[in-house]
Amino acid sequence: MAEPKSPRRRLLLLILGIVLGVVIYGLAVDRTGVSLEEITSETRQVQLVRIVRALAQPELVTYDFDQDNTDVDYFIPCQTGPSPVTTGGVTVDPGCGEPKDLVTVNGTGFEPFVEGRVQFIPTSDFDVSLPLALFAADENGEFEVEVELPDRPSEIAQILRVVVPERLGTWANRQEVWTDTNENGVVDEGIVGPDGLEVTVEGVNVDVAAAALLDATAQVAEFVTTAETIVAVDGPARGTAADQIGSTTSSPRIVSLQAERNKFVVTVDGELDTDLSRWRVAVYEGATGEVVTTSFLGDQIELSPRVSEQTILTLDKIIATVFLALVATTAGLFVALPLSFIAARNLMKDVSTTVIGLGLGLIAVPVGVALGASYVELQRTLLGDLLEQNFVRIVLAGVGGTATYFLGRLIFFGDEIKSTWLRTSRSVITLISLALALEGAFSLLTAAGRALQEPFGLFQFVPGLFATIGDVGTVLLPFLIGLIGASIVLGVARAVTFAIIGNVTPTVRAMAGYVTMAAAGALVAVLIGAAIDWLYQIANSTATLLIPAVVGGLLGLFFAWRGRRQGEIKIGLTVYFIARTIFNTLRSIEPLVMVIVFVVWVGFGEFAGSLALALHTAAALAKLYSEQVESISEGPLEAVRATGANRLQSIIYAVVPQIVPPYIAFTMYRWDINVRMSTILGFAGGGGIGFLLQQNVQLGDYSAAAVQMLAIAIVVASMDYASSKLRQRFT
Repeated sequence: MAEPKSPRRRLLLLILGIVLGVVIYGLAVDRTGVSLEEITSETRQVQLVRIVRALAQPELVTYDFDQDNTDVDYFIPCQTGPSPVTTGGVTVDPGCGEPKDLVTVNGTGFEPFVEGRVQFIPTSDFDVSLPLALFAADENGEFEVEVELPDRPSEIAQILRVVVPERLGTWANRQEVWTDTNENGVVDEGIVGPDGLEVTVEGVNVDVAAAALLDATAQVAEFVTTAETIVAVDGPARGTAADQIGSTTSSPRIVSLQAERNKFVVTVDGELDTDLSRWRVAVYEGATGEVVTTSFLGDQIELSPRVSEQTILTLDKIIATVFLALVATTAGLFVALPLSFIAARNLMKDVSTTVIGLGLGLIAVPVGVALGASYVELQRTLLGDLLEQNFVRIVLAGVGGTATYFLGRLIFFGDEIKSTWLRTSRSVITLISLALALEGAFSLLTAAGRALQEPFGLFQFVPGLFATIGDVGTVLLPFLIGLIGASIVLGVARAVTFAIIGNVTPTVRAMAGYVTMAAAGALVAVLIGAAIDWLYQIANSTATLLIPAVVGGLLGLFFAWRGRRQGEIKIGLTVYFIARTIFNTLRSIEPLVMVIVFVVWVGFGEFAGSLALALHTAAALAKLYSEQVESISEGPLEAVRATGANRLQSIIYAVVPQIVPPYIAFTMYRWDINVRMSTILGFAGGGGIGFLLQQNVQLGDYSAAAVQMLAIAIVVASMDYASSKLRQRFT
């Protein structure tokens, strides 16, 4: 029995622990720069209050404003006494002053918390306004601000103007607001009338009149001139020869061009009451073919208040973000599901094989993958241009699919064939028919999807989905056929292993084990060396191929010796640790780093973000799934095994029923995480709402940023609710 610690020793350890804690936390505070000086800074506090208030007022609705001006006559220098002057709730004290004097401006009766400005309007030029100060009214609608008088003396009264914004309209009484889009000072509704639509473009001087009519999508509908002929050298009509005005019969069309001094008049004709407000006219200098300016045919007339542009953009981007996260979660799910079983310790701990079986298996996997992928390339070379014909695609998909179906039924449900050669031949024929069927099906999906996109109009994304599936399938087909090829070669290797073990003497069996493990070790080492050579461009075959082959062969001999002494090799835990290491490595790399690589590969946007999140999701879900498999009850698993079920049947009937509810919960939780992580990916070009949020934060527009933050919060809360309902449904 250990002796109890003395009170003095315990006290000493306590003091040492306290000192050590103080040292550690002191170093931590110093290294993290914790300081209250910045917190108590008045400037920091003002900025913080401004940002917090802006975040609390998301720009969901846009109101247009008009200026409410209050003008106070003011003398510089004094022409009368210095008594305060008051006009419309604004008082200036003193009522006159000298240049550079400080005066106080008070206001009452304004809207609570309204922000405004004080300006000086000199009598010499009423178009000039000199800013003097900004102010914000209090909760009573009152303000007080001190301003410095400008150095603008005059014998007549000048103006001190208090400007505050006046909100236009209410939701019960919305008000039309006109924006002079073409800046001609006239309200242009952009509607074709009985005499057509006439638009004046101010500030334009051309020698030879020419103009291009652009539709709402900025496409050139017509390019005309009053000259004999010109060719546009730039602008929207670049490379196009202009028609003589009046020679075309399109509708709408330009019927008149008038180049006057400092203005250009265009008359457009078309069907009565046609709205051309979003159409534009590009004015050209006919003598040179160069574009001069572009102007809308109609002004922008909107209602105040209205749903803000930020709300519309946020809605569009949050939908893209949810779908980005959905695609990433789905892709990660399909990868993580099968991998989670090989990363579960309880399923892998008793997996073992013989020395010969391990050696032949390590050789069979890369050989099978290479053979399968090579066959796909050979198949595509032989088919060549035939794959461009829809008839050939249909024949390949139909005949190949039918053959694969019947051959598959024979393999999985037919009578067992004892001959290894016959089983392998049947598997190879099935593989070939499957490869042909998938090649035809994927290429047909791609062609049909693209052909149907235009007829589907607004719903072009439906055939677009099938086109994308076809493209992805075409790219992944060599990998898929390679995996199936590896399984066929593994089957051959397994049959050879049983034949060697059952038909040769122990000495020959031992020699076969050494030979196969040495060859397997050398092959694996050479593959690793080739990968390193590709990555680092060493270009030294001795260092990357010969030496690894020798070292790998020696390691193979060592494992063969150990396996011979133990009778078998426990490979399950080795596979388990390799899988977990890969998952942990991928999880340690943040998607923000991954997306930088994918942006280089596929460009900016949601696709790059989806790929980055999918890779991280696969690793994270595989870990979560495998840990859930490790925590299942062993009773059902042992009961199923006792019936003689193989490993696959044990997983299907004993493991899967226990993991469905947590798998659903983990998947929904990961979708939730991906939605939130996608906001960060936007900062690195990963698309989604993060890109919009980044823009607004960088511009300091926190009211707009609050819209995106609100949208994210709503989506995450909604997904959490949906997840809880799904868990209740499947629990």
